Amino acid sequence: MGRHRRGANREVTVGDLIDELRRFEPGTQVRLAIQPRLPQEHSVGPVAEADGMVWIGDGGHRGYAPDEVGEHLGWI
Repeated sequence: MGRHRRGANREVTVGDLIDELRRFEPGTQVRLAIQPRLPQEHSVGPVAEADGMVWIGDGGHRGYAPDEVGEHLGWI
């Protein structure tokens, strides 16, 4: 999600995100992984709509993400 199979970026839609998240248990916590070279963990903040897009706010830095996060995201 978010990347075309040849590596070109593509836009992620609300539908794409919902479909991807359906694979997980509803009670599972969500975090954002930032910075592929040194993955950091951020919590999800407020969600808003503006300028014809849905925005997911950063809820704050929580520490560094485990190495396996980068592996599963294809960063390593």
